[in-house]
Amino acid sequence: MEIEAWRKIQEQRLPPQYAHFDYRVSLDKCWKYITNPENVSKHGFYPFIHFDIKSRKIKDGKKADPKVRSIYYAAHLDGWIYRYYAYLLNELYNRRVYEDNIASVAVAYRTDLRKSNIQFAHEALTFIKGSTPCYVMIGDFTDFFDTLNHNYLKQQICNLMSVDQLPQDYYAVFKNVTKFSYWELENLLIPESVNIL
Repeated sequence: MEIEAWRKIQEQRLPPQYAHFDYRVSLDKCWKYITNPENVSKHGFYPFIHFDIKSRKIKDGKKADPKVRSIYYAAHLDGWIYRYYAYLLNELYNRRVYEDNIASVAVAYRTDLRKSNIQFAHEALTFIKGSTPCYVMIGDFTDFFDTLNHNYLKQQICNLMSVDQLPQDYYAVFKNVTKFSYWELENLLIPESVNIL
């Protein structure tokens, strides 16, 4: 997807409506800033705000242990930087899977396929039904990104970009998503019993 097409799609979306340490900002107002590598390389990223979502499933008529999912969300301007650099890396990734002849295999995190998980699942199940005998392995990675070797990840991004070292702007983004600071949401909220004059 060309950069202007991506920008138009992003501009059609409303800016995220949540409170953070900075003010909400539209893409139009911050476009020149986030697309300038020098700005991004020197950008002071805010801490994320963290909270947990707990969900509980019923299995065999009994409540299962709650599943806890940690949510970290970025400040508004930081979020635009992350989205922009995710777009840039995703474009490189989309091209690479064709160059490496794995485009029909690597479907996760692809923005060029215009298909949903349901469509991918249907294709996989159709393939399985037509392949006998067939073995299917199912796996789930718990806390995948938290336990991923970040040096390895950085090497793979360099490989994707065909560079020996990340450019300063990419490194600033990488550093701030792998070695970030955060505030607990509950510590930022004012208890109802506190009176503010």
